[in-house]
Amino acid sequence: MFRGIQAVFYFVPDVKAAAEWYSQLLDQPVKHYFELEGKIRGALIQVGEVELFLHLADDKMQPGHAGQVAYWRVDEMKDAIERAQQYGARLYRGPIRIENNQAICQMWDQFGNLFGMQGNTSQL
Repeated sequence: MFRGIQAVFYFVPDVKAAAEWYSQLLDQPVKHYFELEGKIRGALIQVGEVELFLHLADDKMQPGHAGQVAYWRVDEMKDAIERAQQYGARLYRGPIRIENNQAICQMWDQFGNLFGMQGNTSQL
Protein backbone atom coordinates (compact mmCIF):
# COMPACT_ATOMS: atom_id res chain seq x y z
CA MET A 1 0.00 0.00 0.00
CA PHE A 2 2.53 2.66 1.11
CA ARG A 3 5.62 2.71 -1.10
CA GLY A 4 7.68 5.65 0.12
CA ILE A 5 7.72 9.42 0.23
CA GLN A 6 6.59 10.98 -3.06
CA ALA A 7 7.03 14.65 -2.25
CA VAL A 8 8.08 17.08 0.44
CA PHE A 9 6.24 20.42 0.47
CA TYR A 10 7.68 23.68 1.79
CA PHE A 11 5.36 26.67 2.01
CA VAL A 12 7.10 29.91 1.11
CA PRO A 13 6.20 33.59 0.62
CA ASP A 14 8.08 33.82 -2.72
CA VAL A 15 8.04 30.64 -4.84
CA LYS A 16 10.48 31.89 -7.50
CA ALA A 17 13.09 33.01 -4.95
CA ALA A 18 12.73 29.77 -2.97
CA ALA A 19 12.97 27.65 -6.12
CA GLU A 20 16.16 29.41 -7.20
CA TRP A 21 17.64 29.05 -3.69
CA TYR A 22 16.86 25.33 -3.37
CA SER A 23 17.92 24.69 -6.97
CA GLN A 24 21.36 26.11 -6.17
CA LEU A 25 21.63 24.44 -2.76
CA LEU A 26 20.61 21.00 -4.03
CA ASP A 27 22.40 21.42 -7.38
CA GLN A 28 19.24 20.36 -9.22
CA PRO A 29 17.25 22.33 -11.81
CA VAL A 30 13.71 23.53 -11.30
CA LYS A 31 11.71 20.94 -13.22
CA HIS A 32 8.49 22.93 -13.53
CA TYR A 33 6.78 26.11 -12.34
CA PHE A 34 3.01 26.07 -11.72
CA GLU A 35 1.03 29.22 -12.50
CA LEU A 36 -2.52 30.17 -11.66
CA GLU A 37 -4.11 33.45 -12.74
CA GLY A 38 -0.74 34.75 -13.94
CA LYS A 39 1.05 34.16 -10.63
CA ILE A 40 3.62 31.47 -9.84
CA ARG A 41 2.00 29.29 -7.16
CA GLY A 42 4.42 26.37 -7.08
CA ALA A 43 7.71 24.91 -8.27
CA LEU A 44 8.97 21.35 -8.52
CA ILE A 45 12.56 20.17 -8.07
CA GLN A 46 13.33 16.46 -8.48
CA VAL A 47 15.90 15.21 -5.94
CA GLY A 48 16.62 11.54 -6.49
CA GLU A 49 13.26 9.82 -6.27
CA VAL A 50 11.65 12.54 -4.13
CA GLU A 51 9.92 15.66 -5.41
CA LEU A 52 10.56 18.91 -3.54
CA PHE A 53 7.50 21.07 -4.08
CA LEU A 54 7.68 24.74 -3.15
CA HIS A 55 4.15 26.03 -2.63
CA LEU A 56 2.99 29.60 -2.14
CA ALA A 57 2.16 30.13 1.54
CA ASP A 58 -1.48 30.89 2.33
CA ASP A 59 -3.82 31.25 5.31
CA LYS A 60 -3.75 27.52 6.08
CA MET A 61 -0.08 26.74 5.47
CA GLN A 62 2.80 28.97 6.55
CA PRO A 63 6.55 28.41 6.86
CA GLY A 64 7.69 27.15 10.23
CA HIS A 65 8.67 24.23 12.42
CA ALA A 66 5.38 22.84 13.66
CA GLY A 67 6.22 19.15 13.59
CA GLN A 68 7.43 17.08 10.66
CA VAL A 69 10.93 17.67 9.35
CA ALA A 70 12.18 16.14 6.10
CA TYR A 71 15.79 14.96 6.35
CA TRP A 72 17.92 15.06 3.22
CA ARG A 73 20.59 12.37 2.85
CA VAL A 74 24.03 14.00 2.48
CA ASP A 75 27.45 12.48 1.85
CA GLU A 76 29.35 14.41 4.53
CA MET A 77 27.62 16.38 7.30
CA LYS A 78 30.31 19.06 7.74
CA ASP A 79 30.41 19.82 4.00
CA ALA A 80 26.61 19.91 3.74
CA ILE A 81 26.28 22.32 6.69
CA GLU A 82 28.92 24.60 5.19
CA ARG A 83 27.21 24.54 1.78
CA ALA A 84 23.81 25.34 3.28
CA GLN A 85 25.33 28.19 5.31
CA GLN A 86 26.96 29.59 2.16
CA TYR A 87 23.42 29.96 0.77
CA GLY A 88 22.17 31.68 3.93
CA ALA A 89 20.73 28.73 5.88
CA ARG A 90 21.16 28.85 9.67
CA LEU A 91 21.93 25.91 11.91
CA TYR A 92 19.00 25.30 14.29
CA ARG A 93 19.87 22.02 15.99
CA GLY A 94 22.88 19.71 16.01
CA PRO A 95 24.73 18.17 14.49
CA ILE A 96 23.85 15.27 16.77
CA ARG A 97 25.76 12.02 16.43
CA ILE A 98 23.57 8.97 15.93
CA GLU A 99 24.34 5.33 15.07
CA ASN A 100 26.75 4.04 12.40
CA ASN A 101 29.01 7.15 12.25
CA GLN A 102 26.07 9.27 11.15
CA ALA A 103 24.82 12.63 12.37
CA ILE A 104 21.63 14.64 11.96
CA CYS A 105 21.02 18.36 12.08
CA GLN A 106 18.26 20.85 11.37
CA MET A 107 18.65 24.09 9.43
CA TRP A 108 16.45 27.13 8.81
CA ASP A 109 16.16 28.19 5.19
CA GLN A 110 15.84 31.90 4.42
CA PHE A 111 12.09 31.46 3.84
CA GLY A 112 11.29 30.33 7.40
CA ASN A 113 11.19 26.55 6.81
CA LEU A 114 13.09 23.94 8.76
CA PHE A 115 14.86 21.12 6.92
CA GLY A 116 17.03 18.32 8.20
CA MET A 117 20.14 16.59 6.95
CA GLN A 118 21.59 13.18 7.80
CA GLY A 119 25.04 12.03 6.78
CA ASN A 120 28.55 10.83 7.49
CA THR A 121 30.48 12.29 10.44
CA SER A 122 34.07 11.58 9.38
CA GLN A 123 34.92 15.31 9.33
CA LEU A 124 33.10 16.34 12.54
